Amino acid sequence: MKKILFSLLGVLALVLASCAGGEEGTEEPGSYSVDASLSCYVPAMGGIEFGEPLLEGVTYIVNEDGTKELTLSLTKNSVTIYSITCYTFIDPIPSSGEEPEEGAPANGTIGYYDAEGNLITEGVSHTLSDDTALNPAGENINYVDSITFPITEKVEEYNLSFFINSNVMGMQFTIDGYKATLTVDWNTMEAV
Repeated sequence: MKKILFSLLGVLALVLASCAGGEEGTEEPGSYSVDASLSCYVPAMGGIEFGEPLLEGVTYIVNEDGTKELTLSLTKNSVTIYSITCYTFIDPIPSSGEEPEEGAPANGTIGYYDAEGNLITEGVSHTLSDDTALNPAGENINYVDSITFPITEKVEEYNLSFFINSNVMGMQFTIDGYKATLTVDWNTMEAV
C-alpha cells in the first residue's frame, strides 16, 4: 500500500511541477493584450510625466517560431507646464534638442535596454502615424504610433530609448538620463 501511495504522490508531484514551470513555454502563438504603463518622468518644471498620456496599449506577441515581442500602441497628447500646453509625441527624426553627450544615443534613437544596460536597436521596429504633430520649428511631423521590440523573458519593467518632442522642445530618454520605463502587469494577459 505504501508503494502505491508513494507512486501516486510522485506522479502528482511531476504533474504539478510541469504545470508550474511550463507556463511561459506553452503559450500558443498569437497576440495577447496586457495592462502596462509608460513612465517618462522629468522632475524639472515642477515634475512632469510625459510617457503615460502617450501610451494607448500594449500587445504581447508570441510568433510561430517561439520568439516573443511587445508592441506599444502610441499617440500624440499634451502636458501643461506652468500654464503652457505642450503637444507631445515620439519623434524618430528630431531636428532640435540638446546634443547628446559623447557615447549617448543619437537623438531619435528608438531601442530597448537589455539586462546588462546595453542599448539594443536591432530587431526594433516602429510605424509612423498618418496624422501629424508640430515640432518646435513649426513643422508637421508624422509621429511614432507603434514600437515593437523583442523580449527573451517576461519581466515587470523594460527600459526604453526614444525622443519625446513637442511644439515647444524635446529630449531623448535613455537609461543614463531621464528614463523611459514600461511597466507590464503580466497577470492581466488575455488573448485577442
